[in-house]
Amino acid sequence: MSRRREGDLCAQAIHSLDQEIASLLTAIGREHVSDRLTKLALELENALIEKRKSDITGERG
Repeated sequence: MSRRREGDLCAQAIHSLDQEIASLLTAIGREHVSDRLTKLALELENALIEKRKSDITGERG
C-alpha cells in the first residue's frame, strides 16, 4: 500500500473518531445530569480539544 493511501486511511480514521467523539459529547449534553457530572464532561471536552491542538502542532506536554 502506498504511503499516500496509508495517510488517506489514517486521516479517514481520525475524522471518523472525531465525529464519534463529537456525537458522544452531544448526546451527553442532552442528558439531564448533575451539575458535577456536567462540569466533568466539560473538562473532558476541553482536555480533548487541547490534546487535538497539541497533536496538530506536534507539541508534547
